[in-house]
Amino acid sequence: MNFTTYVADISKPTPKPHPLDPLTSTEIRLASQIITANFSPNLIPIFSTVTLKEPRKSELLPYFLNDTLPPFVTREAFATIMDPMTQAGYEVVVNLLGKKVTSVVQLDPGTQQMFTIGDKEDINEVVLSDPEVRRRLEAMGLTNLSMVVPLGGDFGYAGDRPEYVGKRIAQVFMTFQNFQYDNFFAHQVGFVAVVDILAKKMLAIEELPTTLGFETSQAPLGETSVPRTSHNYDPALLPSGFFRKDVHPITCSQKGGPSYKVSGYQVSWQKFKFRIGFNPREGLVLYHVNYNDNGNVRPLIYRASLSELFVPYGDPRPPYHRKMIYDAGKYGIGQTAVTLRPTPDCKGGSVHFFDVVVSTKAGLPVTIPSAICMYEDDAGVLMKKYNTRDKRSYTVRNQRLVITFTSSVGNYDYEWRWIFHQDASVRMEVNLQGIDAPIFLSSWGESVTPPDHGTVFTPTPGILAPNHQHLFIVRVDAEIDGNANTVAMVDVVPDGSTGTSQNPYGNGFKAVPTILKTPSQARTNSNAATARSWHIYGDIEKKHPFSRTPMGYHLVAGSPVHLMINPDSPLHPKCAFVDYTVWVTPYEENQLYAGGAYLNNSGLPEWVASTPDANLVGTDIVLWHVFGVTHIPRVEDFPAMSVETAGFWLKPVNFFKENPARDVPGFVHED
Repeated sequence: MNFTTYVADISKPTPKPHPLDPLTSTEIRLASQIITANFSPNLIPIFSTVTLKEPRKSELLPYFLNDTLPPFVTREAFATIMDPMTQAGYEVVVNLLGKKVTSVVQLDPGTQQMFTIGDKEDINEVVLSDPEVRRRLEAMGLTNLSMVVPLGGDFGYAGDRPEYVGKRIAQVFMTFQNFQYDNFFAHQVGFVAVVDILAKKMLAIEELPTTLGFETSQAPLGETSVPRTSHNYDPALLPSGFFRKDVHPITCSQKGGPSYKVSGYQVSWQKFKFRIGFNPREGLVLYHVNYNDNGNVRPLIYRASLSELFVPYGDPRPPYHRKMIYDAGKYGIGQTAVTLRPTPDCKGGSVHFFDVVVSTKAGLPVTIPSAICMYEDDAGVLMKKYNTRDKRSYTVRNQRLVITFTSSVGNYDYEWRWIFHQDASVRMEVNLQGIDAPIFLSSWGESVTPPDHGTVFTPTPGILAPNHQHLFIVRVDAEIDGNANTVAMVDVVPDGSTGTSQNPYGNGFKAVPTILKTPSQARTNSNAATARSWHIYGDIEKKHPFSRTPMGYHLVAGSPVHLMINPDSPLHPKCAFVDYTVWVTPYEENQLYAGGAYLNNSGLPEWVASTPDANLVGTDIVLWHVFGVTHIPRVEDFPAMSVETAGFWLKPVNFFKENPARDVPGFVHED
């Protein structure tokens, strides 16, 4: 493959620092030292996160709207920490230039913070050293503990276990390998361990239902059968001659180098300009996106990022009801990022990599090399027209800019992609990859009926993959042509009944915008019957000179999804932020996370309830979009699933005076 690789190490200060640049390794280390000294000697803190505290929007907005760089650099760190003795939590702000703590806020008792880098090792040590766990594993024939793989995760729901409420609890499903590189997801066992993470203590061992019913084993050591048959995807474990011989690689090249320019974290690509940010929770953040419209630089987005990813499982048998996974708010989409490679992960022309820096439970910096990848590729035809009279064809290829990173969260690997197109549209998409999270199935019993809540992947004793959903919610802080924006829900409907004067033949239809004036009104769902979309207007009083309509962008919901948890379920309050396809709220500082900062039944439902009648017309607004996948597993998903894609578009609507891609060079040929 012919490509050029450019690497930017974001652990080092950029030549021209900007207030939105991610924290460097030096800054993370400094912040943790200052915080530790502030609490010493009474508390040696456990750090959940150490990240940039962004300057207030009001400080930076004028510079974004004027397309200028701020003349100042403020550098503050925001950390969430825990006292391992009392389990109390704190939010701490550090002035990095002044080298001092400026704010300490104690969290409400029981507030749960993100998992840290280091929790996994603590959980594994507790589980594998527990005598009861060892006895159970030995009864299964699993005597080599180095091949046992605990899968610790969030407890999810403790409403039926009040003794665990307010504690930092993990539930740990157990798997194992037959040998190195073996796919341990194929080897599940029949119990789950419950661990107090901060106390480093085993709290309970629970039996799993191992048939298709709700019943669990009553044997002294539980279910002792295990699935031993290997189901591998790693090439090192597959037989000689396994792979196809007729696959010829496709190469990519880009003569003359990239079309983009990078200065620190600022990227310019053709007519777009934006800044790249990164943090442990959200991962990649896009700041200050604007577009040069023939010399007129027009602002589009102040900030855009993934706000949350919620994965509920549809197996109603306890304890599987607790599998409510909040991948961003609990595990950190950013801190689970992995290193990317040019050919398998980023196959385009000139490839540019950024390292990223996250922090451990000790507050120490960890660099993930080449975690963000940026490249250009060819995505097919952008425009084409064949002139039948002159036998002349005009074709423009679709060259696009892709900024991507991948998070490996348990059994899933999510590839996050923000994609800029030459027609001024922006696409955000997620590629779901990896393995469906399987559970142990000892036997079908007498039943030959397929299970209702999942799909059996292998002969028994084997595994079953439960039905589940992936609900992504992206936060878009829009600044379409400025700070005063308005959102309309647009439905396409018939223009009256057949036989009426305006629709005599019944074939007329029209687009009807409904201005979303308040947060309580601006909670809306997709509607395929009306081809519903959402328009974000700039100044609503400023009309396009040709269409006489407001100028803006619209959100095309390409992957709408409906939450399958019942509204009256006790599980629902914690995930009510995914009840609607689109929410619109007035901008408020620090309202970044759809489910609330700590996923404690807060976030969007609470914010809307507190200001249901706030003004959303001609003001600073934030649009939240929920999209995703309802996944009924297929046997073809195993041992590794083919990629599945979900996403949405932001496309200009009556924003330009003509197709903004008309000046992209194309190809002409005659018959």
